[in-house]
Amino acid sequence: MHDRIDLIQKAMDYVTGLMAERLPATMTFHNMQHTLDVSDAVQLICTEEKLTPVECLVVQMAAVFHDSGYLFTYSGHEEASMGIAGTYLLQESWTAGMIDEVVSCIAATKMPQNPKNRIQEVICDADMYHFTRKDYPEYAARLKTEWGHHLNKHADDLEWDKSNLAVLCSHRYFTKYAQTFWQPLKQQNIQLLQTQMTARL
Repeated sequence: MHDRIDLIQKAMDYVTGLMAERLPATMTFHNMQHTLDVSDAVQLICTEEKLTPVECLVVQMAAVFHDSGYLFTYSGHEEASMGIAGTYLLQESWTAGMIDEVVSCIAATKMPQNPKNRIQEVICDADMYHFTRKDYPEYAARLKTEWGHHLNKHADDLEWDKSNLAVLCSHRYFTKYAQTFWQPLKQQNIQLLQTQMTARL
């Protein structure tokens, strides 16, 4: 167990260093805080879903690296993240099979999500943990700012609410834990968005 924690912490320190050095301040959503949030959410689901230590190690490592590709590209960042993770883990003497599992977990986070196994379901759900938060509007606002800078996408408040509502309504959680405990919280944010939209009309 301690070995797994040490491996994850070493990788987290590596990614933290990269992001501190290279991630622009305009990345107001996909930043180190998001990586830490997703990592915490992965750990929670792993515990609740009773994943094996090896499964936990794979998916936790994927969480550490899943957005590292934003250091080099915005669109298609998943592929860049897979490359960064693969290179790092090869240098850390991971087996090809284990590296492939980590990389496949990162690939599964690409929208629309399409996980093929249990560990991929875990990281997909964890990546959308912010849908459940009481401060979800703040996360949505940070993403709006980021898209304005990096994708030149701009919307007024009503358009942005409509867009977020569509995403939350079409999204589904995959793990039993998230379906049971996170879906009701996400539903509260759906209702919040609907209320906001009504107030804006």
